Amino acid sequence: MMVHHQQPAQYLSGVILGVLLAFFTCSTLAADTTLPIFDTHIHYNRDDWGSFSPQAVIALLQRAGVPRALVSSTPDDGTLMLYQQDNKRIIPVLRPYRTPADRVNWFRSAEVLAYIEKRLARNIYRGIGEFHLTDVSDAATVHISRLIQAAVKHELVLHVHSDAEAIRALFTIGPQVKILWAHAGISAPPSLVGELLGNHPGLWAEVSLRAGDIAPNGRLDAKWRALFLRYPHRFMVGTDTWATFIWRDYVEVVQDHRNWLNQLPKDIAVKIAYDNAARLFTR
Repeated sequence: MMVHHQQPAQYLSGVILGVLLAFFTCSTLAADTTLPIFDTHIHYNRDDWGSFSPQAVIALLQRAGVPRALVSSTPDDGTLMLYQQDNKRIIPVLRPYRTPADRVNWFRSAEVLAYIEKRLARNIYRGIGEFHLTDVSDAATVHISRLIQAAVKHELVLHVHSDAEAIRALFTIGPQVKILWAHAGISAPPSLVGELLGNHPGLWAEVSLRAGDIAPNGRLDAKWRALFLRYPHRFMVGTDTWATFIWRDYVEVVQDHRNWLNQLPKDIAVKIAYDNAARLFTR
C-alpha cells in the first residue's frame, strides 16, 4: 500500500519561490534580444568567400542585429568586398596579412610595410589590424615604429592581438597611439585588464572569444562586472570570425554577448554594445 505524505507548507513555499526566481532570472537573461551590437572584430578571409557571399554576410549581420562592424581580412580584398556591398555598415580596418604566411614575420617585413602604406592611400580605413605580436620583442622593430607613426598621423586605431607586455611596449614607442586590445588579452584576468586601462588612456578592449570567461554558465562574473562598471567607456564587443565555421553560428555568438550585457545596467550595456565603438571608429 502506498502512503502519500503531505508536504509541509514551508517546503511548498520554498519550491514555489524557487520556481518563481528561476522564471524571473531566465526572463531577465533572455530579455532585450534587440540590443544593437557594433561588432568590432570581424574577418572575411579568402577561405570564407566560397561559403558565404558578401550578400550572405550582410544578411547575417542584419539578422544578428549588427548595424555596424569593423572588418579586416586576409587578404584585404575580403574587407573591400563587404565594404562595397554595404559601406554604411562596414568599417574597414587594414590587416597587414596578404596571406596567412605573413602572420609569422610581418613586423620585420619591408614588403608588408610598403603594402600597408600603399593601401592606406585609399583613405577608407579606420584602423590597422587585427595583427599578432606573440612576444614583446616583436614590437621592437623599425617597422613597428613606422606603423605607429602612420597610425598617429592618420588617426588610426591599432587592433592588437598580444599579451600585456607587448601593449606596454607599443605605448612606450608611441604614447599617443590608440589601441584596441583584441580579446582583452585573450587570457588576461580582469585585474590585469583593469591595470592596463588605468595606465593607458589610449587603450580600449574588445571581448571577442571571452563570453565564457565573462559569464561562466551564463552568469556575469562579479569581477568582470566590477571592471565594466569601473571603465564603462573602454570596452567593446566582438565575435572574431577567424574561421568559416564561426559564420555558421554567427547569430548565436552575438547573442551570447547580449546575454551578459543584459545583466549590466542598461546605460552601460548600450555603451559597451555600441556607443563606445561608434564614438571611436566613426567620423
